[in-house]
Amino acid sequence: MTAAQPEVAYDATIVRMVNGAMQTLKKGTNEYTCMVENTGPMCMGPVAMEWAHAWQTRTHPPDQLGFIYMLNGDTGMSNTDPWATKPTPSNHWIKTGAHIMMVGSPVKKMRGFPRTPDPDPTKPYVMWSGTPYEHVMIPMNPNSR
Repeated sequence: MTAAQPEVAYDATIVRMVNGAMQTLKKGTNEYTCMVENTGPMCMGPVAMEWAHAWQTRTHPPDQLGFIYMLNGDTGMSNTDPWATKPTPSNHWIKTGAHIMMVGSPVKKMRGFPRTPDPDPTKPYVMWSGTPYEHVMIPMNPNSR
């Protein structure tokens, strides 16, 4: 529940993955779902959940804009390979502190964000540029909750 601001997380559904299946720990009353993921805890709205499912199943992402909160930061991901599980000399591993992600196909039309393999993670940038799963990473001040 610490992945998003209290106004989002308090009434969210809380889930965790157990042996590849989603287990509900608490049924929420709003549209958000918070979960612990290998890369760190996150809270997502329904479009972001659809985007995450598309990424995991390698299918087409939604044509709507969604948001993912990761206000505890992440443990790092490849900035170029959506399915990399560990750093390598060529996969541009990057760790971002507290952040919000904008996900979904509309991100492809957004301009003005760096799309380089090695961006400054303290400023907004596009992760997985050139893939169907590119998304904007927006660093946040962790004290701004």
